[in-house]
Amino acid sequence: MRKWTSRGLVAVGIVATLGLSAPVLASAGSNSQDSPSSKGSHPGIASYRTTRRAIQAAFRDAVNLARTAYQNSLATASSSAQRSAARQIFEVAIIQAAATRSASLTRLGPEPGKSNGTKGRLT
Repeated sequence: MRKWTSRGLVAVGIVATLGLSAPVLASAGSNSQDSPSSKGSHPGIASYRTTRRAIQAAFRDAVNLARTAYQNSLATASSSAQRSAARQIFEVAIIQAAATRSASLTRLGPEPGKSNGTKGRLT
């Protein structure tokens, strides 16, 4: 019974991670420059930063969900094998969340207006 509970928690965690990261991944590749920055500098900076914050928030949510599932699994675990399995599942969830965040940030690319030699100046 406990095995099904931990599997269910893992399944919920994976579904939630995918559900949270799918909209972020979908918007990460878009080059929408409709929303100008409040400072009036480069039009793509505001949308870039919003997307980056969404990626970071999705990562934090996935980590928190994995941590909650891990703590629930530990609460019901009665053997060291069950605790070890819960820890492994937790670590895999963290690795998947980090990989999703990394892929999203790679697709997003560098901040608009910044290049290697400009040190934050707009081009």
